[in-house]
Amino acid sequence: MQRHALSIIVLTLCVIFSGNNALASWSQQSSSWSSSDPDERRVALSSDARQNISPFTPGSNNLALDVGQVFLLGDLRKYSDSIGSQIHYTYGVSDLFGFDSSFGYSEHSDGNFSMLTLLTGLRTNLSWYDKVVPYFIFGLGFYKPSYQQSALLGGASGVSNYVSAPSISPVLFGVHLGPGVDLELTKQLFYAAAITFHDVFGATRLTAAGTPIDAGGTFTSFLLHTGVTF
Repeated sequence: MQRHALSIIVLTLCVIFSGNNALASWSQQSSSWSSSDPDERRVALSSDARQNISPFTPGSNNLALDVGQVFLLGDLRKYSDSIGSQIHYTYGVSDLFGFDSSFGYSEHSDGNFSMLTLLTGLRTNLSWYDKVVPYFIFGLGFYKPSYQQSALLGGASGVSNYVSAPSISPVLFGVHLGPGVDLELTKQLFYAAAITFHDVFGATRLTAAGTPIDAGGTFTSFLLHTGVTF
């Protein structure tokens, strides 16, 4: 009888001990799962989000080089039209909107006039047709036109000579707006074209010689874009 009782006690202790070990092992494993699951989930979500990014989608960074023609209008038509270029950045905020910014430059009439621009604006995606996205941009920005004046001097032999006189280069404020269309070539590459109208608010400035110049005016740019998304 005592032998049976002793066997029962030993068996009970073994069960309790093995149960405690199993419980501790399960607790450690559960703790490990609970601590690692959020990180694994974040990595998985981040990986999926990166795979789903394409040009101008939410969360995308889009960097492009724009090159095209700049057409001067109004009072600026006394200078010739010329090729212009700019660096363009767009951040996709949502399927509908994006933050747009650019830095551009164009030079006209052999350097007698040039325009430096630093612009920001709101991009609105009008619709999504498969890989084609028409859009519209409206924004504000700073314009720095440079006017190089020429002075006429009489030569000894009766030949007229032109020399550069002091120029003015004010910083002005203006608005820009216009439509465009993007074509997704791959998940990382896109091609686009845009027409933008610029209105630079006018101001009168004096040269070093005291000559007043009406700075500002309007112009239109037609630029082609090639860019990458990351």
